Amino acid sequence: MGYEVEILTAGIGKNFPRCEYLHGVKVIHFNTMRKTTHDASFLEHVCFFVIGAPKIFRYLLRNRPDIMFSIFAIPTGLIATFISKILRIPNIVFVDAADLPGIESAMQTIAKYLVIPFKLATNYAAGVTILEGLEDVAEKYVSNEQRIVIPNGTTIPEQTATPGRNESPLVFLSIGRLVLRKGFLDTILALAIVKKKRSDFLFNIVGYGTKEEEIARLLQDNALEANIKMLGRVEYDKLSEYYLDSDVYLFYGAREGSSLAMIEAASYGLPVIASDFPGNRAFVEHGQSGLLVEHRNPEKLAGAILNVLENRNQLPAWGIRSREIANCYSWSKIAERYDTFFRKVAPKAFL
Repeated sequence: MGYEVEILTAGIGKNFPRCEYLHGVKVIHFNTMRKTTHDASFLEHVCFFVIGAPKIFRYLLRNRPDIMFSIFAIPTGLIATFISKILRIPNIVFVDAADLPGIESAMQTIAKYLVIPFKLATNYAAGVTILEGLEDVAEKYVSNEQRIVIPNGTTIPEQTATPGRNESPLVFLSIGRLVLRKGFLDTILALAIVKKKRSDFLFNIVGYGTKEEEIARLLQDNALEANIKMLGRVEYDKLSEYYLDSDVYLFYGAREGSSLAMIEAASYGLPVIASDFPGNRAFVEHGQSGLLVEHRNPEKLAGAILNVLENRNQLPAWGIRSREIANCYSWSKIAERYDTFFRKVAPKAFL
């Protein structure tokens, strides 16, 4: 669309590229003492703010952009909002579940103490984009009149999955960090209930995280090692293989707006079983493209999975509808909405 994009972010570990180009995007890494790709600890957030802010300021002073777009309000949005006032560069803050007070996340225990910084970051920005599905929670803290609700998007692949092809076992897939809010523990409890009635299923989990050992123990305790495979980290360009080889995508996480992996699964034509939250309802039509299930209710989730196992003939039609829904959320269409909003809140940048 004619934008030149530079990403300013933390370097991971000790040996990281200071500058690299990924898909035509320039990525600048700063040393902020970030150790791993896992969820940042509170100390790492503080280090990003204390160590990273001066480095970001110096870089932007030498390489002034037309617009800043801050991913998350804390700490990046707060940093960018201050810098925008000094350098007179319009800053737009992106709000999702990661640091939004009232939403379960890795920062949940401290989020309630960050309400004032959160409001400073969002309400003094030139504009705010809120991830669709979180608008009712965000409105309690975001009073900026220049705000818009935009969903996540996906790239529409050329190939599509063939749900229902795997006669036995039926293959379920879930992709995400192995953390509490992604719902893997409840999912395993649900599958333990399912296995008491039938065992013709395979559940592939792609991801890594702090709950990996706890999940592995729960698999052993419920004798599910033959039915559930923990595949660890898979590079993004390899994920298509797993989408194409699956029959159903399963996302039973806490409320987070909308799951990128879930939308991608829909774009591959996979039916989706998801927790019943506003952000997921946009991408899953209950009984038409998948099933929506009450969160934190393993018995209800087990019932939904059994429904799918017992009615496999409905999966091809559900997959077609999933693909139709995903087509409405292609990145090209989502980008147009961002472009329109940027031009509205920062018109001088486009002169």
